Amino acid sequence: MDYSQAIALALVAAGAATLGSMLGLGGGVFMVPIFTLFIGIDEKVAIGASAVAVVLNSVVGSSVHLRSRFTNIRLAMVLQVTTAAGALAGALVAVRAPVTILNALFGVVLTYAAVSMLLKGRAVPVSGAGSPDRWQLRATYRDPAINSSVTYTPVNLRVGLGVSGFAGVISGMLGVGGGVIQVPAMNLLMKLPVKAAAGTSTFMVGITAVATSFVFYAEDQLDPTVITPALIGIFAGAQVGSRLTRRVRAQRLVALFVVVLLYLGISLILKASGIDLPGQK
Repeated sequence: MDYSQAIALALVAAGAATLGSMLGLGGGVFMVPIFTLFIGIDEKVAIGASAVAVVLNSVVGSSVHLRSRFTNIRLAMVLQVTTAAGALAGALVAVRAPVTILNALFGVVLTYAAVSMLLKGRAVPVSGAGSPDRWQLRATYRDPAINSSVTYTPVNLRVGLGVSGFAGVISGMLGVGGGVIQVPAMNLLMKLPVKAAAGTSTFMVGITAVATSFVFYAEDQLDPTVITPALIGIFAGAQVGSRLTRRVRAQRLVALFVVVLLYLGISLILKASGIDLPGQK
């Protein structure tokens, strides 16, 4: 690997971490397709590198989200049970699955994420202080962007556990940390505010990615020459993204996310079909 490719990996990782941290997606949802489509990294090596990078992204980003009280730790620990189990299963499948299947699956997941974020850009009512709190998951945080306190109570916990297990499988197979499924599910199904969903997801994806990384390490699918520049970029980008979350209305980013995710998703589906767009490797 030459210096220009290493710099490109670091810059892509930094941008992915910045965007990923702002909505709790872990960064891998951007990093893996760009690594494979435009830099020419092997799909499984890119997934392994992403899993390791997501761990760092979670550690760095979570420290800021925790101070801002965006993270619902109790909810995260409950959902993590099914998420971690699903991640192990997904990673075991990923190291043996054909690359075309992984590309097609990733393309479908990205397209789903784009549609979910488009829906999330509308006013999604959250479950407030007056809602029943059977599981004692109610939380409050202060949102500097609107200069107001937000109180919410997660609902549909059983549904959330099931979706989290599926998110873990997707995370293990694609190295994305699961946030691409978790954040829309928390917001749309469990009625968490966007920032609480992002903060909680950022905390969870690191634990999930550890399980994925272990499997890829055991299968010798971790390449230090790819992981090292990715980690440098992730470290810088995660700090920027998690801080921007405090000041930026997350809904303003929805249009950008939808366009980028749709492009990457369709590109991966076309690649799985044997069609490459101009500029791709």
